[in-house]
Amino acid sequence: MSIVMYEIMCRVFEVLARNNAVRLVVLYLMFYFGRCVRKPDVFYGGKRMESVYKMNSLHKSYYPLIFAPFGVVQTVLQLFRRPAIHPRAMVVIEAKNNGSIVLDIAEKNKETQKNVLLVHGFNGSGDSTYMQWMSAHLVKEGYRVFCFNARGTKSGLKNAVFFHIGWTEDLKEAVKFVLDNYSGTLEVFGFSMGANWVTKLFGEGELDPRVIKGGAVCLPFDFFKIGRHFLKNPYTRFFNWMLARNFIRYMKRNRDAFKNAGYDFETVKKCRSLQQIDMLVTKKIFGIDDVDHYYENESGGKYIHGISVPFIILNTYDDPVVPAFSIDKDVCIKNENILLVVTHKGGHLGFLSNTPSRTLAEDILIDFMRHF
Repeated sequence: MSIVMYEIMCRVFEVLARNNAVRLVVLYLMFYFGRCVRKPDVFYGGKRMESVYKMNSLHKSYYPLIFAPFGVVQTVLQLFRRPAIHPRAMVVIEAKNNGSIVLDIAEKNKETQKNVLLVHGFNGSGDSTYMQWMSAHLVKEGYRVFCFNARGTKSGLKNAVFFHIGWTEDLKEAVKFVLDNYSGTLEVFGFSMGANWVTKLFGEGELDPRVIKGGAVCLPFDFFKIGRHFLKNPYTRFFNWMLARNFIRYMKRNRDAFKNAGYDFETVKKCRSLQQIDMLVTKKIFGIDDVDHYYENESGGKYIHGISVPFIILNTYDDPVVPAFSIDKDVCIKNENILLVVTHKGGHLGFLSNTPSRTLAEDILIDFMRHF
């Protein structure tokens, strides 16, 4: 918004503000248009600037949901977004450690050569609203869409081996399944903890040449910093407690597997933070010696330098789960394959706009997939 337009709006609002109720509305609108409506910040050190210019979603102002532009509110409201229901098939893949994962498959054109794998976040699944909406949009774009479901979400655990923040073994099995059974290219995009898995997968080793691009939405760059952030004050400790409760529900769904491994569910139920759960459960199951080193070594930020194909990272400045100070802009700019986009509003996996059927994240990802 230009300065002239902003001044004109201020004058109009002054004329309209003749009673307290209207004055409050006017003040809020001034705040909304003056502070909330912003273009995303773009950080890119590569040579494909023409592709960046073609991504229209990066060059226009984002109008967050007008009555809920705040990060915490967007984070909560996205959980209640109406799901995008569309036909999907389901396949079960056997994995290591006697595990199994489920892929939900959606396709409109069975002859398509464009495949994409979407990876959900912590305690999510292929049924999460952000997964369903992204899947529905990409089917319309001509993709065959695979929605990843971590072990123990749609298929029960056969033993206590579940997953952790850097667990890429099951994701590798999913990628292998797609490449072995379908022709064409593959793109992989993850959300939240799934974003960490995808980033680590792309950066820790050589990819199959058919895997041509990927991305991470709300990437936890540094779990060590985030863990310290979660212990900072009552507000962040509340989010920590909520995430811990989500994982306890996951354990409850797979109670028999954990019980057979000798874990007392009643003791686990008393955990009030993810750190306590990691000390009590994750550390023992995966043989982790030092939890702090585990947080540092399994964080996606450590693997960004190794990514060798076009890769988008989309985060927000007002994310209550992944704080802005943990975003490592320097490491992203140093890798010419990384396009880092940081929006001023959007919360954690929110990005809600005033158009219910599209979020800013969906627009940006689709733009990236079209032009890179």
